[in-house]
Amino acid sequence: MPIVRTDSLTRIYGSATHPIYALNKVNLSVEAGEFLAVMGPSGSGKAPCSTCWRSGTSDQRKVYLRDSDLSTMNDDALSRLRRTELGFIFQFYNLIPVLTARENVAMPLILDGVSRAEALKQADEHWQG
Repeated sequence: MPIVRTDSLTRIYGSATHPIYALNKVNLSVEAGEFLAVMGPSGSGKAPCSTCWRSGTSDQRKVYLRDSDLSTMNDDALSRLRRTELGFIFQFYNLIPVLTARENVAMPLILDGVSRAEALKQADEHWQG
């Protein structure tokens, strides 16, 4: 069973008179253990594509994580999913500047109710492999 899949995923940006198709009816299936990277030059549409995964929204959407349709999830469920199930690496990292790298890694665990000490311990364990 795929971990992530899309059905006819379309993401359009630009204007109504000059639409730019970042994605056009994309059917995609990612199995457990596979790695997916969306790469391209600046301005090629990577950010509009990433909103499909982060928010479950697209112009024509069917994005599934396991069997859950992201478009049916409310904001709280999507936030929880992003904290616990998905990882994104952005061009500008989106780190919290007043925190160390270690504290940034621990932050999702802390938001999930793990104690700060335990979250930092787990961040250290993952950092060291």
